[in-house]
Formats: sequence, structure tokens, C-alpha cells
Amino acid sequence: MLIKIIEIIILLAAAYAFTHKLLPWVFIKIGKKLGFKMEMTPIWAKRIRRFKTIKRGYYSFIIITTLFVLSLFLELYINDKPLAIRYDENISFPALKEWGNKVLFFVDIPNFDKKSDFGQVGNDNVDYRLFAKTCGNPDFAKEAIKKKNDEIRDLKEELRDIPTLDKYSDEDDIADYNDLKTLIANIEKEIGEVRRNADIFTNGKAWVIMPMYPYSPHEHILDLPQRPPNKPYLGHPMGTDDSGADVLAQLFYGFRISLSFALIVAFIGYSVGVVVGGVMGYFGGWVDIALQRFIEIWGSIPFLFTIMIIASIIQPGFILLAILLVCLRSWIGITYYIRGEFYREKAKDYVQAAIAMGATEWSVMMKHILPNSLVPLVTFAPFGIVSYIGLLVSLDYLGFGLPVGTPSWGSLLDQGMKYIKYYPHLIIIPSVAFAFTLFTVVMIGEAIREAFDPKVFSRLR
Repeated sequence: MLIKIIEIIILLAAAYAFTHKLLPWVFIKIGKKLGFKMEMTPIWAKRIRRFKTIKRGYYSFIIITTLFVLSLFLELYINDKPLAIRYDENISFPALKEWGNKVLFFVDIPNFDKKSDFGQVGNDNVDYRLFAKTCGNPDFAKEAIKKKNDEIRDLKEELRDIPTLDKYSDEDDIADYNDLKTLIANIEKEIGEVRRNADIFTNGKAWVIMPMYPYSPHEHILDLPQRPPNKPYLGHPMGTDDSGADVLAQLFYGFRISLSFALIVAFIGYSVGVVVGGVMGYFGGWVDIALQRFIEIWGSIPFLFTIMIIASIIQPGFILLAILLVCLRSWIGITYYIRGEFYREKAKDYVQAAIAMGATEWSVMMKHILPNSLVPLVTFAPFGIVSYIGLLVSLDYLGFGLPVGTPSWGSLLDQGMKYIKYYPHLIIIPSVAFAFTLFTVVMIGEAIREAFDPKVFSRLR
């Protein structure tokens, strides 16, 4: 237990250093190499210093960003696939391959390890947990041989019970006799392979490195003392759900999916909203009126019911659900704020000076007005992220969200409601995680709003 705690502390420390030390340094270096000016303006430097003084928001920012970056590497420390596995001359890195497939989604990295290549009988994927048991206890192979010999003995007794075959024998007896003979021959062949493979395990030519928490959200653990769901205990500190999947693994993977979904929807939606709002505020006139009427009509569409109708016809995946939310809702709200900011800024002298110097309209909008109109965007973004996380959890809870089997907080809450009397942990654990995530993001939003408040930097204060 102490070793696990030390591993967790080391992992969190490494995640913090990677997120808040290494990544900013790399970002600045790359920006300078590409020719960008990476120094902050005095007003932005003041705002960041002010944000750091608001401890509740700053520490929430540290916690949530560290956990999110850490969640991007979940396959490497919460997984039922090993980090590395070796059998004789065969070496494979299943967890690293799985993580690579998630990161490089446009590349198909082969991630299939055949049993016969790693000392197991069969041509399907390796049973990594059985392989780890055999590596930890080479006598486990001898026990497997004993079980198979007992199985052969039972089959031979069944064979004796079949009447002596002759030309008058029943067709069913003949078929049963042949099936038993074939099954006995196959098991004897498997015993021979297990005996040959046992020498490699005994001689130390086979080893495996499992992740820190060797369970995945997709693994159905059915060899526990009681039928799932299971209450929390030492091996599974948050128990299992009704399919036997580990709740802790689902919790972390659900955190990554929820926050990634919210960030993607917020980024794309706000990008579209900034462009549309900027066009409305800068050009005004009939362009502004036409776009306003379109937004009013489009915004009247009941997006939640629309998503539910679409989800009842086709099962939306992560990307399709994000696209639906962007198209139906996420870009609308910010357009009005950006429109107002552009109306206010375009009348100022620096904009007229840029126009007089021959700057293009796009350059004036994006290079001069937009940097001075980002306060609403930065202020409302954390609260938008909160609403999108809540929306995804709600859709998953109702059964109109991500496909069945996807680890999500909504599906855990749904199970929690079904088993609330006997297994309350299924609803308490995701509820606490959900509330903690929303609380930290709201604290960040409040701190940003206070840090960007112009009254803080006014001369009259």
C-alpha cells in the first residue's frame, strides 16, 4: 500500500512538472523559432499576476490542468494491458501501442499479440493477466497441466459410458464418440504445448511489466468472490459496476472524455461565435440585422430534443455529438458579447488609424480589435465548459449520449440509481467527481473574471 502511495505522489509530481514547467517552456521556444513575439503585454502580465493572487482560482487551475494532462496518458498507468511483455525472443508493448492509436488516431498501429507467440494455446489475443500470473508463479503452468489431465480423465470416463460402436450403432452415439476423441486429442496437444512453454517461464525468459493500476474500464472482471456489482475493497478501491468493470478506471477515463468533450465544443463553438460576432459588430447595418434574425431563428430550435431525436435514430459517437452541439448551440451565446465589443472598439482612434494606414478589414478585425475584445470570451469560457460537461453527463444518463460501453460518468450515475439501495457507491463516487470538477472549473472562472475586471487596474482605485 505504501509503495502505491509513493507511486501516486511521484506520478502527480511528474504530471505537474510536465504541465506547468516543461509544456510552457516548449511552447515559448517553438513560438520564438517560428518568429512570433512571445512576450506578454503589460496589461496581460498584470491580469495574470492578479489571477495568481486569487488562490482559490489559481490552485483550482493547477489541479484541473495537471489532472487533465495526466489523463491524456491513462493507457500507460490504468490499463489491463502491460507496458511491456517478453516471451523468449518476442517482445511487445501493448499499452504503448494502444495509447499511440488514441493519439495518432489517423494511423492504425497493429495491437494484436497472438497467444501462440507468447506461450499460450490458441490464435486469439494474449491473456495478459494469465501471463502475468504465470510469470509470478511458474508452477501455475504445472497446475494448468494438472487441470487439463483431470479434464482428459473425465472425458475418457464419458467415453467409456458410450456403448460399443458397431454398424448398428445410433448416429448420435457415433457423433458423440468422435467429438470426444477429437476433444481429447486437442487437449493432449495443448498439454504438450504448455509443457514446452513452462520451461521458458521457469528459466526466466518470460516477464511482464503491468501498469500501476492493472485494470481498464472495458475489462469485465468476473472471477471475484461475488457476482457484480461489487462493493469497494482493497483490490478494487471503488468497487465494480454491474458488468464487472472497475469503477475507478471508469472514473478516470470518464473524466478525460468529459473534459475533452467540453474543451473541444467550447473551442470550436467560441471560435465560430467570435468570427460571426466580429462580422456583425464590425460591418453593422444589414449584415448585422440579417445575422441577428438568423441567430434568433436558429436559437429557437430546442437543441436537447433535437439531439435526443437524432440519437434515437443513429448512435452518435464522440465526434458526431460534439459537432451536433457546436452546430445547435455552443456558438450562439458568445456572438452577442463579441458583437458588442466590436461595436465599442471600432469607434476608437487606434482602429481609425489602422484603417488610414491601409490595413485590410480582416487585419483590423483580427489583429487590432479582437485582442481588445477577448475579455468576455476568457470570462465566459470556464462556465461554458461547465455546462458542456453537465450536458454530456445528462445525455449519457438518459441514454442518448455516447455509445454503450464508453466509460462515462452519466452511465455510472444511471447504474447508481438502479442499485442505490445496496450499492450506493455507484452514485456517490461519480457524483463527487462530477461536483469536484465543476467546482474547480467554476473557481477558475470566478478568478479569471475578477482578474480581468478593469476596475482593479483603474487609477481611481
